[in-house]
Amino acid sequence: MTERDAFEARFAAAVHAYAGRLSSELDPVELAHRIAVREPRRHGLSPAMALRGVSFPARVWMVLLLAALLTGLVAGMLVAGARPPELPAVVPPSIPLSACPAGTNPDVPGPADQARPAWGVAQTPEMAFDRHEGKLVAVADGGTWTFDVCTNTWAHLQPNRQPPGANNLVYDIDSALTVASDSDGRMWAYDLGADTWTAKGQAPFDPGTIRLWFYEPSSGRIVALEDDRTDNQTLGFTPWGYDVATDSWIQLRQGASVVIGAHYQFFTFEPSTDRVIAYVSTWTPSGSADWRFDARTWLYDVADAAWSRTGAVTPPVFNHGMWGLSPGIGYDEAAARAVMVGQGHLATYDVTADRWEVLFGGLTEGVPDSCGTRPECRQMPRMVYDSVNERLVVFAGYVGTPTGELWPDDLLAFETRTGAWTVLLEAR
Repeated sequence: MTERDAFEARFAAAVHAYAGRLSSELDPVELAHRIAVREPRRHGLSPAMALRGVSFPARVWMVLLLAALLTGLVAGMLVAGARPPELPAVVPPSIPLSACPAGTNPDVPGPADQARPAWGVAQTPEMAFDRHEGKLVAVADGGTWTFDVCTNTWAHLQPNRQPPGANNLVYDIDSALTVASDSDGRMWAYDLGADTWTAKGQAPFDPGTIRLWFYEPSSGRIVALEDDRTDNQTLGFTPWGYDVATDSWIQLRQGASVVIGAHYQFFTFEPSTDRVIAYVSTWTPSGSADWRFDARTWLYDVADAAWSRTGAVTPPVFNHGMWGLSPGIGYDEAAARAVMVGQGHLATYDVTADRWEVLFGGLTEGVPDSCGTRPECRQMPRMVYDSVNERLVVFAGYVGTPTGELWPDDLLAFETRTGAWTVLLEAR
């Protein structure tokens, strides 16, 4: 049977959202699959974006009309008083799943004496996860590397060429390519199966102004959020969409800036609601020499380019007196949680419940060395979601000591649902 794609998942999710409570012979998943097989998907923007001026072929409109009629039919059968959630699922990600080969154990650390990229303050890793090959791709130490999450081994590859200073790695599921930008703003695409880098065109912006790159399943594009950078008091993005197959950019809808006060910002993308989760740590003067910190949570609706502040109880403040560098932030799809770790904290955020949960807090205020060497206590961690083992792979960053910085070259995994850390590769 033909594999279901993102359109089918969208259609099935829409009907299920209304029919989930009813006893019915209707099988929206199968119906969506049959329609999609007969009417192949057209690559383009998400429905919310498309309705703002992008035209559809006639057959696609027929499919959309059928979906609307079925949705209305089922909705009319709902019991009185039912209401949709505040953040309805927009697009469940259509993601190819891999599995570890028989005889491998992803929980057993790889050989400690294996070659691995050298990391430090001047060369922190850029990482993305190739979901088709089931391997982590990293650009570090002047080269291209892969990490096999089933055998926990690094491999130093020898591609046809190496992009200069590749940054912002993102895996594009539609094209099965890892996309990156270089320091001059040129785009690059890496095919792991062929071990080749291909130079693409120039981005229409300074890459230094981009605060977040991510793959958006609803449109099949890489989305880049360009910060207005006018001051340190606002959240204001210009969203851009990149199609790697055509090497083309479009500017998406421009939203208004939101004044939030002087701040630190950390972002991750939540695919099922098509929102960017923004953790914002703000500070205000408190007395002659002290500063008062608090943390806020904002959501950015990609389709509407609109910001909204959530009502979540104040999450942990990851910037204690501006001590240290940035924590790590990522999204665990299996647990449906955003995860922040570092500076003595580990906390998760559930966007549908608008709730933070603190899983670890071991730092004494103003005493950087009080937390120890646990993964939660390090600085500048990097993490990427491993769709094979359904957990986050974490380069845990450096350890602050009284005499300076210690950069272990270990690699860890964190499973949000259990709160468990697993050592994938011991430090040398």
